[in-house]
Amino acid sequence: MKKYILTAFAACALFSSCSEDYLTKGPGDEVSTDQMNDLLLQNPEQAYVIFDGALQGNNKYLMEFNTNGAGAHDDFGYMSIKLGLDHMGNDLVMESNQWFVNYYNYTARQVSNTRNQMVWKFYYKVIYNMNDVIKRIEASPIADNDSGKQLVARAKALRANSYFDLVRIYANGEEGIPYYEANGVYDSSRVPTSQIMAYIERDLLESYNYLTPSQSYISDINQNVVAGFLSRFYLTKGDYTKAAQYSNLARQGYALMGRDGLAAGFSDVKDASANSEYMWGADITVATTAVYASFFSMMDNTNAGYAGLLGQIRKIDKRLYDQIPDSDYRKAWFASEDTEINGYEIPKYANLKFSDKTFFYGDYVFMRVAEFYFNEAEALALSGSEAQAKQVLFEIMSTRNPEYTLSTNSGQALLDEIRINKRIEMWGEGLEFFDMKRNNIPLLRNYEGSNHTSLGNPHNYEAGSAKFIFQIPQAEINTNGNITNQNPF
Repeated sequence: MKKYILTAFAACALFSSCSEDYLTKGPGDEVSTDQMNDLLLQNPEQAYVIFDGALQGNNKYLMEFNTNGAGAHDDFGYMSIKLGLDHMGNDLVMESNQWFVNYYNYTARQVSNTRNQMVWKFYYKVIYNMNDVIKRIEASPIADNDSGKQLVARAKALRANSYFDLVRIYANGEEGIPYYEANGVYDSSRVPTSQIMAYIERDLLESYNYLTPSQSYISDINQNVVAGFLSRFYLTKGDYTKAAQYSNLARQGYALMGRDGLAAGFSDVKDASANSEYMWGADITVATTAVYASFFSMMDNTNAGYAGLLGQIRKIDKRLYDQIPDSDYRKAWFASEDTEINGYEIPKYANLKFSDKTFFYGDYVFMRVAEFYFNEAEALALSGSEAQAKQVLFEIMSTRNPEYTLSTNSGQALLDEIRINKRIEMWGEGLEFFDMKRNNIPLLRNYEGSNHTSLGNPHNYEAGSAKFIFQIPQAEINTNGNITNQNPF
């Protein structure tokens, strides 16, 4: 475990916010614990630079290849987990037996599957790194400064997001997951889910209050991103008043994209004309790309990766596609017929939403403001404020479909309209599996006229199925004697 934290600190040497003048690097460009302590003693005035660099190092880990050490090409950090979970929903169709098939056929959730271990290990490594950063900052000269508190807030927000995802993936009712904090809280048993949710809420609210909308890098967590975390949290918890409140706060200061932005490929966080909705993500470069082990290699059917060159096509579910009006700009995100682009055969329903014109250093978008229009509309509808919900829905839908008019639906029909449009909007962005669980939607791939393939067997699970819960990985069971109850097979 010690090497994880060293890797996180070492990475700060790669970022401009952490000058090499302040780092004596060891083998492999890693910074040892002793080196870090000496650095702080010798240059206490540089504590902010040092710890900001450590956080930037962890941001690098979020987009890192091979976090599980198995060399699998479906392991490229946070984005690979989001993409994997999307393969477990109704809306994404996998065409060929390749990377991510374990998610699509639901074997990834099983106790001995290496993808399961990767998911567990990834989030707990982020938590470990954030705990170490928090502990070090709170013992440093900037502990009581606003700058130090903001760094701690960023670390706590990322820790909280990691726990929130873990709970939604692994918790079985009140049987939760192990919980560790920086300063004395250490419980390797299955801590009750409600207790972990309370810790998550505490950390997110504290982080929100200390942070501002300022953001030096797209990889930095700012106040808007934390509001986005809180929007998701309160929707899941069923506190719809607060969900609406934080959804609205999350989207402040961002402009919705128009037709050109929606067609730009979601691959460039630096293009101001196309990224006005991007809140949090990763700036992939020639130096940091994992090339074929990357999101766009898997998803861009028009580029020379697994999708384009090898024909490992991802499609939209036919039912969802058929609900997109012809006047909706988002219909162009998917092939309307068999065609050819850049010399690659593109079948009907194939993804055209995500495209990267580079050699696989397209950027990653972790959070986008459009989500929070739909979250706010849903929360308002669920709390009885339907007129407001319709207006919020109109604000975003009028930018997606020039023929859209203010909804006349109410009750369940209004909720269905909001949720369907969110599924269309956020297709491939890592939200559907969690929303499917939250809204008690069954997995139904085997229907008349379905375009799902046999790779997705078994096709159907009822709403609330235990299959939507990952088992605790075997590696954790082997080393943690305090976990005595396993999730259902």
